[in-house]
Amino acid sequence: MTTTQTNNVEQFKIVLLPIDALKPHEKGSSLYLEMLKREILKDGVLKYPIIADEKTNIILDGMHRWLALKSLGCAQIPVLQVNLLQNPQIRIGRRRIHRYIGNSNPLITAENVVSAALSGKLMEPRTTRHFFPFLKPPKVNYPLNYLGKSKPQDVTKYLAETTPEESRKAIKGWLEEISEEINFLKQRIEEVEKERKEFINRVKSLNNHNYSSR
Repeated sequence: MTTTQTNNVEQFKIVLLPIDALKPHEKGSSLYLEMLKREILKDGVLKYPIIADEKTNIILDGMHRWLALKSLGCAQIPVLQVNLLQNPQIRIGRRRIHRYIGNSNPLITAENVVSAALSGKLMEPRTTRHFFPFLKPPKVNYPLNYLGKSKPQDVTKYLAETTPEESRKAIKGWLEEISEEINFLKQRIEEVEKERKEFINRVKSLNNHNYSSR
């Protein structure tokens, strides 16, 4: 087991686990998987660990990284372990923006995620977004040849059956989610800048009042 320390002194528990020990809770996209496999092969490393529940090994983030390594014949995978059911700081939503504006409707619970994974009745792609007490896991840049050799696995049972047109719509949906988050953050920056200016003006007004009353 290795432990990585971040600049804000937050500890991450990262372990190498057998790739078949992990369990998905939702299906993946064949198009996104293909893009990711090409990137991983080009880099020759896995940049980030997947994130999984330490009690059940259920994948919370990094489903496509797991699928990519399985299909490439890797025997192990770096896993950042968290406690899904006992850490109230881990939230679940449906879109990226739910990191900032609360949970989605209808609500998805940790129990829903665990049930889907353990029953094998996987949710549809992009059903969940897990939000952790950190924005991103630490980079590990783990070389593929350090992850052991195994027979490449057929992962089609974990993929949603989609037509090329549906795959293109899914990509468009991912881009729309990113744009939605960017627009939200831009608006928040404008609101906070306005609050800052108003606060500065109040401080100046107070100072001017104090000087004039002397």
